[in-house]
Amino acid sequence: MTRARQERDRKGELVHFEADSSSLERTAPATGYSQMDASDHFVQFYETDSFLINSLTGFFGTGFDIGDNCLVVANQAHRERLEDSLRASGHDVERIRKTEQFIALDDGEMLSRFMVDGSPDPELFYRAVGEVIERALAGGRRVRIFGEMVARLWAEGNHSAAIHLEELWNKLAEKYPFALYCAYPLRAFDADSHGEPLFHICSGHTRVIPGESYTALYEAEDRLRAIVLLQQKAARLEAEVAERKNALIREQLARTEAEKASRLKDQFLATVSHELRTPLNVIIGWSSMLREGKLDPAIQKRAIETIETNARQQSRLIDDILDASNAMSGQIRLVIDNVDLVSVLNEAIESVRCAADAKAITIEFGHPQESLQIRGDADRLRQVFWNLLSNAVRFTPLDGRIAIEVRSGSNYVDIDVSDTGRGIDPDFLPFMFDSFRQADGSRTRDKGGLGLGLSIVKHLIELHGGTVNAISEGKDRGATFSIRLPVKG
Repeated sequence: MTRARQERDRKGELVHFEADSSSLERTAPATGYSQMDASDHFVQFYETDSFLINSLTGFFGTGFDIGDNCLVVANQAHRERLEDSLRASGHDVERIRKTEQFIALDDGEMLSRFMVDGSPDPELFYRAVGEVIERALAGGRRVRIFGEMVARLWAEGNHSAAIHLEELWNKLAEKYPFALYCAYPLRAFDADSHGEPLFHICSGHTRVIPGESYTALYEAEDRLRAIVLLQQKAARLEAEVAERKNALIREQLARTEAEKASRLKDQFLATVSHELRTPLNVIIGWSSMLREGKLDPAIQKRAIETIETNARQQSRLIDDILDASNAMSGQIRLVIDNVDLVSVLNEAIESVRCAADAKAITIEFGHPQESLQIRGDADRLRQVFWNLLSNAVRFTPLDGRIAIEVRSGSNYVDIDVSDTGRGIDPDFLPFMFDSFRQADGSRTRDKGGLGLGLSIVKHLIELHGGTVNAISEGKDRGATFSIRLPVKG
């Protein structure tokens, strides 16, 4: 017999099936079905139930004419429409049913005989279906079967069971000679995920016949044109599916980033309320005691100094918030002038000297010359270095060391700020300069701050045309912040 040729590309994927011309002729299905082999197993894809019924009428009508026995395992609606169509084509359905030349069974009832836990049981299948086929084979006649059980399983979403059942039919054909007609509605394969199962279904049949919109074309040129149009449509749909997948991925990434940003902002707001409230509580407490007038002069002086210190701390927090807001909205403007970098660094060092001395931290400053001129905003650069140095003091333990080293090149100057402090977790390094990010964002963290200082540092350095990076070998191994700035042009 002529079998469907399955052409695959070099990856093993199905490209197309070529059925023999007899199954696609204008007088088909009758002409094609009359030339079937006794063990043919083919699949017909269809677009409308009317086409399926007409096709089955030809399949069984031809069988009756040449003396074959016919077995139908289908749903009630298809069985009734098929019998009406056979009668309309001149066949005595009642007579051939009595002689068991025509046996009609319900697909659901038949499935119930061998389905176990959502999968066809091979032994039960061979017994249930084999008994019916043996009845149909009585008298030595050939048998034609239309089985709709696989299509029913597919429609129910049990795709693996449908493919398994097709395999069991093929296994049964090794024992009994019969021609099997399977049919699937094309609309059942409209999902991306159906490609591979459809390949397996087609691979399990000796012939694969396309839907009626193709088989109704009788001229070879018409079919070639139809193939080209189908290929174009498939390519367009594949491109559309790919774009939808990409859009979904982008949407998921954007949603993830938005959710992450929302969590960070919530955490930041909680931190802000805590950081602003701490100095405020101190100010309120000492102010209340001053107002009562019960403090001796020494304690009064201490109260005033404490109030001033906490007010300055709160002012710096507010400045950081405003700077972060301006940075995100692009509203920070630099006042560019000649800047003596060494002088700016000395001023930043002096601003943290008291805090460093309180922890017995040594500050070392190495630079190539007394004056090193660059172009920049002195106040903003002072803010950058104060941020880095105050962080270094905060996270460096007692008797630690902070080193500032300046190296000048022909077109740039490098400034390294190193400490012997707690270091940075390698997992957190990529996020060091993100707004609202802190290595320890819990409410119970042992160090204060809003997590804005380093993001402001990065923004200010980039406004100066420079770069900033953080390096650390891990916990308790210290950290180094390296800044590169262009020199005076």
